[in-house]
Amino acid sequence: MRVSREHYFFSALLLVLNFLLLPGTSLADGISGLLEFNYNSSRTNTEDETGEKTLSKTGSFNQLYNLSFSRAFYPNLYLNAGGTFENSDTSSSVDDADSEFTVTSIRPFIDLTLKGPVFTAGGMYNTREVTTSGTDADQLRFINEKRSAFFGWKPAGLPSLDVRFDTTNLYDSDRAIQDNTNDFLSLALRYMPEYEQLKGLDVRYQPSYTKTNNRLDDVITTNMSHNGRLTFSDSFYNRRVSLYSSYNIAHTDSRTTTSSSTAEILTQLFPFSGLSAVDDTPADGPLNINSDLIDGNLAAGAGINIGRGDTIPRNMGIDFVTASEVNILYVWTSRELPPQIVNSFSWDIYTSQDNQNWTLYTTVPIAVFGSFQNRFEISFSNVKTRYIKVVTSPLSSAEAALVPAFTDPDNILVTEIQAFLSTPSSQIGKTVDDSMTNHIYNLDVRTRITDIPALFYEFSYFLTKTASSFTNTTLSNGLSVNYNISNNVTTLARVSREDSVLQEDKAVSYLYNASVTARPLQTLSHTINYSGELQETGGERTNSNALFLNNSAELYKGINLNLNGGLSFLKKNSGENTRNMAFSFGTGLVPHRRLTIDLYYSSGDTRQTGGDQDISDKTERETVGLSYKPFDTMYFLVSFERTKTKGDTRDLMNYGANWSPFPDGSLQFTFSYNENLTSDGEKVTLISPNMRWKISRRTFLDLSGQYLETESGPQKSDSIITSATFRTAL
Repeated sequence: MRVSREHYFFSALLLVLNFLLLPGTSLADGISGLLEFNYNSSRTNTEDETGEKTLSKTGSFNQLYNLSFSRAFYPNLYLNAGGTFENSDTSSSVDDADSEFTVTSIRPFIDLTLKGPVFTAGGMYNTREVTTSGTDADQLRFINEKRSAFFGWKPAGLPSLDVRFDTTNLYDSDRAIQDNTNDFLSLALRYMPEYEQLKGLDVRYQPSYTKTNNRLDDVITTNMSHNGRLTFSDSFYNRRVSLYSSYNIAHTDSRTTTSSSTAEILTQLFPFSGLSAVDDTPADGPLNINSDLIDGNLAAGAGINIGRGDTIPRNMGIDFVTASEVNILYVWTSRELPPQIVNSFSWDIYTSQDNQNWTLYTTVPIAVFGSFQNRFEISFSNVKTRYIKVVTSPLSSAEAALVPAFTDPDNILVTEIQAFLSTPSSQIGKTVDDSMTNHIYNLDVRTRITDIPALFYEFSYFLTKTASSFTNTTLSNGLSVNYNISNNVTTLARVSREDSVLQEDKAVSYLYNASVTARPLQTLSHTINYSGELQETGGERTNSNALFLNNSAELYKGINLNLNGGLSFLKKNSGENTRNMAFSFGTGLVPHRRLTIDLYYSSGDTRQTGGDQDISDKTERETVGLSYKPFDTMYFLVSFERTKTKGDTRDLMNYGANWSPFPDGSLQFTFSYNENLTSDGEKVTLISPNMRWKISRRTFLDLSGQYLETESGPQKSDSIITSATFRTAL
């Protein structure tokens, strides 16, 4: 492994500062830093169904050095500066083929901020330089350089103003692979009057300008957008009437120019709504609205985690409202991912016209991950659709274990999804202009008619209009009531009519639901719920009804019981009928404070008739789990699960143990064992010993190991992974 002079410099400096900060010494409060060394090695043997064996070995030495400095030079002037240096040397071999790979990253930054009573101003500069080299690869150096300036003005009682300018340069040292410049200018105005008569008013206006210059392909793209939002909320007549109203308008003008006849012009598509669901049946069922997926915030999570955890696929999609042509999707994440983790994800592309029935369009087994931008770039052939989604499964424990240096594998948050259409300039010309305007209006009024029972009249109106003259409106009128029959019995009921217009299609829906909840004892509750809907759209009528009963009880201390079941029906005037039956039973037994037993059974039965079809599908799931904690430092887990579907039965056994003999000492040790067995012959065993030595308040040493064995029929694989990490901080 090669260690440069810079490594020694950062290492020596941080060690000196660390010893200077031992108890009894002091240093300027504005200096902080850390030093971290990490070594990982793995050895994997695999045997395929033909008996062929493969031996692969990997070793990596990773170094991280960080120094930062902060100081207030004057009462209102603050400086933050510092830098991070990282180096990773990796050597690997597969049978007799050896290779080495080195990645070096340098990230200096400086941030100067002036803060006053009503204003904030400042500037920032940071750059990231990544150099890669390997056995069969030339040395490459990529640079991401960013400059920012901002100004904020927030006078009391007057509109506030925020201005920000960013310019980013992305290029390699020879400007042969990448040479892009991105300029962004935004202004945000907000006014919230303090007058009593207008206290519920909120006015916002945000224009922004973006310019992207791709010098290698000679493509320049500019976007000018205007976003306005007006909201008002208040209550009247002693709070008996509440009102909320909002109006949003967004207008975007974009232009793409190129002098090349072979360049690819990338046009961003702006969807109406983001959609998501955690669902293992991606071919059917609607996705839920998820506005965070398309809010433009590339850093904040959108409630979707594809990190290590369960195995249920993540569905992420968008609604264009009208059918649009698309061939690229960007899925942004909250963090940078190493290549081995990136290659663990496979992406299924689904399309739909109704957000109910989905068709698998294609599968992208491996997506490109941005060199400086934390996003998967998923490309596929052109498709025209209203709804589109990508489906991927979370990172598995086996995949995470193969990259020991990848910290916190449980958290890989999806932050945004973007859609694009890439088109050769030869097909659409060298200049492309596009303009789009969207309007969204919402009004909600709720009036309390009587106090006992609490009777409400509810009125709402929702309108959306796009640049293509597409208009969608929904008008709703409803009555809701809730009444306490006694201290232990409550009732809720609601009935409403919704009139909707979707382009030329009109729909009328009558919705109704009622529920009764009884709590005769603190430890006993029953709820019965009925819901239904009559809908007519374009001459097609549907009638759906559902009845469900939920019961929970604590029979004795340490004995809990849940019993739930219900029926639902869907009828269409075309003669198609769907009937669903669901039942579940669960109990938790705690015969001793250190012993817990969980029993669970669920059954689902679906039958579709009419329209030349008679399809039935039944699924049953049985689960038994036992956990035992003989001591505070020891834990055992055994579980069994059987799933029955039409013509198929699958069993899953899980064994686990965890031992932490010194949980509170400076030297901590944990040992865990986990084994999964399935009825189709698959076996996964994971053994993990770990040790942490807290040398001081700011210094620790971690030693860990993993033994992972997988058997699936004739295919076998076993891996031994070791890791050591030393970290000291100022």
